[in-house]
Amino acid sequence: MRTTVVRLLPQPLVGLQISALALVGLGGAWLLLGPIWMSQPKDLLLAAVLVVWVVACYRFPIHLRRSQKVEMTAMALYLMTVLLPDPLLAATCAAVGIFAGEMTVRAKRGNYYSDVATAVARWTIVVLVAGVLGHSLETGSALFLVCTAALLWTGDILTAPLVIAPMTGERPFRVMMSYVRAAALVDVTQYLLGMLGALAASVAIWSLGLLILPTALVYVALKNVKELQSNTRLILESMADTVDLRDPYTGGHSQRVAKMTARILDELGLNGPEVDLVVSAARVHDIGKIGIPDAVLNKPDRLTAEEEAIMQTHPDRGADLLKRYPDFARGVDIIRHHHEAWDGTGYPQRLKRGDIPFGSRVIAVADSYDAMTSDRPYRWAMSHEKAVSILREGRGKQWDPQVVDGFLRAVGAEQVPPPLPTPLPPLQTPSLEPVHAKGA
Repeated sequence: MRTTVVRLLPQPLVGLQISALALVGLGGAWLLLGPIWMSQPKDLLLAAVLVVWVVACYRFPIHLRRSQKVEMTAMALYLMTVLLPDPLLAATCAAVGIFAGEMTVRAKRGNYYSDVATAVARWTIVVLVAGVLGHSLETGSALFLVCTAALLWTGDILTAPLVIAPMTGERPFRVMMSYVRAAALVDVTQYLLGMLGALAASVAIWSLGLLILPTALVYVALKNVKELQSNTRLILESMADTVDLRDPYTGGHSQRVAKMTARILDELGLNGPEVDLVVSAARVHDIGKIGIPDAVLNKPDRLTAEEEAIMQTHPDRGADLLKRYPDFARGVDIIRHHHEAWDGTGYPQRLKRGDIPFGSRVIAVADSYDAMTSDRPYRWAMSHEKAVSILREGRGKQWDPQVVDGFLRAVGAEQVPPPLPTPLPPLQTPSLEPVHAKGA
């Protein structure tokens, strides 16, 4: 129970803190700029239309990648910021629109209320800051339009870790870089369309309706990309299954690791697109073994140092292969580092602790358990109790302690004491380093 509280506590705290900051910002803007009901009726009408736009975007998300849904809200938030003369009104509309949109999908996506609060607060602050700074420039000028878009996009990137990092434990910089790689195209497209809309609105406000067609075309194009990426995913999963079938001892390994990974993430209280990403990576984590010679992969004895070096290239091989497929771009680092160890003794880069991607840490535990409880050419499968004992002993050394705790809860072994050692069959050679075993 204590581990669950520790895992879940950061996100509600972050939500409360950023919500308090957003309220302070709105209060300060209220004192400086006056109440929003002092705005012109036409501005209030435009604000209402843009709020509805934001909510509608939540009802029609774009499945940009298998692991991520993207709403076309950036364009509406940008238009709020540049077209509404009062930054307080723009920030208030952003808060209302994001809140209403998040609440319409909260139950379906399994988000917590703290997730909703974080999303609302971060966009309120971003729009307020971008509005105040942007309107300090000449309104309607090219510099104003470009700088406001840059401020919104930068704010979006900088605040993205507030939503993801507290749940996954990944470093904020890594989260930001992953976010840029995943969403840059759709965001830049929205801001460019928003600039065109702002220029058209400066001539006649009704011309905003002209954005409907290009927005619809972008939406359809991205939906088509999603379908293509889905087919790519199925092909890569088939390749991963083929790798498993090359070794009669590892048939179904990748599927089992993916299922165990999902169970661990569920015990850690995580949900949403990041979970999909990690489970997808687990499904193809050993795809790099497709380039390992059979003489090494299926050797019925322990590997020599040279053969072990060849085997240890499979994470890099897999990551390099998946880099060619945009749908798996965010999973590349997870696959590259799924054999790293918590204490820095793993491979290929000897990363340690928080430098190891969160997904890699989860897959490492699931992969090790399945490797230990499966037969290998050089040893029989270990018992469930023995594998659990090894994972418990390696907690905080080879594996992330919180991930091991989640695994123990998932298999109902959290309160089970480590079993006493039992004699092994004469031909069985025990391996206490399952992560580095060639069949892992």
